[in-house]
Amino acid sequence: MAKDSPPPVSSPAAASRGLALIVDDEPTNCRLLGQMLRREGFATVEAYNGLEAIALFKSQAVDIIFMDVMMPEMDGFEATRHIKAISGPSFIPVIFLTALRDEASLVRCTEAGGDDFLSKPFSFAILKARIRAMERVRDLQRTVAKKNQFLSTLLERDREEQELAERVFTRAVNTSNVAQEHIRIVQKPAEMFSGDLVLTQHLVDGGLRILVGDFTGHGLAAAIGALPVSEIFHAMTRKGSTDLDILSEINRKLYQMLPADRFMAACLISIPAHGHELYWWNGGMPSAWLHTENGLIELASHELPLGILPQISNSEPPRRLPIAPGDHLLLMSDGLIEADNQDGEQFDAKFRTIIGQWTHGQSTLPPLLAALQEHTKDINQQDDIAVVEVPLNDKLFYPLNEVEPESPAGWSWFLTLRDQRLTALPAIQEALEPLQLLNGLEAHVGALQTIITELFTNALEHGLLKLDSRMKSTPEGFESYYMERAQRLQAYRGGMITLQLDFEPNTDGGQIHIRVSDNGSGFSEQDIPSSPNDPGRPWGRGIALVRDLCQSVVYSQGGTVVDAYYSW
Repeated sequence: MAKDSPPPVSSPAAASRGLALIVDDEPTNCRLLGQMLRREGFATVEAYNGLEAIALFKSQAVDIIFMDVMMPEMDGFEATRHIKAISGPSFIPVIFLTALRDEASLVRCTEAGGDDFLSKPFSFAILKARIRAMERVRDLQRTVAKKNQFLSTLLERDREEQELAERVFTRAVNTSNVAQEHIRIVQKPAEMFSGDLVLTQHLVDGGLRILVGDFTGHGLAAAIGALPVSEIFHAMTRKGSTDLDILSEINRKLYQMLPADRFMAACLISIPAHGHELYWWNGGMPSAWLHTENGLIELASHELPLGILPQISNSEPPRRLPIAPGDHLLLMSDGLIEADNQDGEQFDAKFRTIIGQWTHGQSTLPPLLAALQEHTKDINQQDDIAVVEVPLNDKLFYPLNEVEPESPAGWSWFLTLRDQRLTALPAIQEALEPLQLLNGLEAHVGALQTIITELFTNALEHGLLKLDSRMKSTPEGFESYYMERAQRLQAYRGGMITLQLDFEPNTDGGQIHIRVSDNGSGFSEQDIPSSPNDPGRPWGRGIALVRDLCQSVVYSQGGTVVDAYYSW
């Protein structure tokens, strides 16, 4: 047979075990081995040197290769290396056929990527045994590869869902933050979700309140408590609540919600609009640092983290420090000072060196971050890192007074939902902002949303669907409660809830009258908890929070109408 004639291919019609590539410069050897393989159920294709073998491998779906070692143009070693590179993660068995018997040649077969070898001349029985062994390995590899591909698909889908959840979660937590253009915030999560939390909100006098929190652990499990903390912080700050009131409510919520081994260390800073002092509270966080003209002042931890005990200590209110324009405040989570380098050394010593060189009136963040990068290099850290630097200046203290807002005019707005639309209550900002009804009222959106959501839910679940909150007294009861809610809502017909908002401005602020009415049969006063006495009771909290936020909450007409008055 001429060497330049096309390599023969056997008919694959009867091939049940796949396609075998035979590579040998002796056509007689190819024909002999081909006959053996076809008897075993293989289709065959032949090549007479390494270059032909590579070309055929690229064009054919080969299942197993029998490779001669000594061939012209390209030997079997080089051809096997190319074929293994082309096949990538797919396992295509290569069995070397060689008359060489020295140890060095056999080692070269293995190093080139060979999976087995047969010494010429070989017996048919040994050939069959080697093929069965290679097929078992190949089939196992293909099974594992399919499972890995399936697992990779699931992991990729999970990663995409986590990225989406992280974006939504971060926006939900940070969307109400203020003065971010005047504060320098750096966060480096150890995983996709961060257990570190930075919240900012204006005080009622135009000052600023800052909360830096650090949940135990990291990732989604640590970040899950951030949303309720954010809602409490923003709503109660807008309302004008004190530092201790906010800390107490956050502590109560976390104690109720988190398991015993989970809590949140926190540092709370409040800076009144006059800019002459700040109030601080530190529960389990690393020391914050205030840089004044007279030097550094350490704001060390003096209380337990939030969520450990049912109540926080009221014996010692937040502490007070005088401040002046040009001072800087630095807050951080413990992920910063505990960041490891390659030798397992923490960043704490270098951190203290950096702040020891801090010049008054200047930012310490650039040299601090540069030193952190040099310390950690590309090492993945085991904890989230958050650093916040606050330049204490007029832009920070008086953002509400830079532009005198136009006094908003009074307005009325109402919405009625029926039957299956009863679960489609829009967000108050989405409903009123296009109508420009929120102009001048932006600071109160969070509190209004909380009030409206709680009153509407109460009307739906108790006024129309007649659900009993006591079902939620156990974990199993929560599930049963919401399953029953879905069933009753699907079957309910003729239900209607109306939401009406009336805004009246005054010289000092304004008042929004919120009325929620339903066409249900009403419910008794004991179904409307006013102030839960049992801190562990998992119902009635929403209405209690509404009563705290509003000047008054009045139920009438047998519980089918509720009027809430929110004033500022």
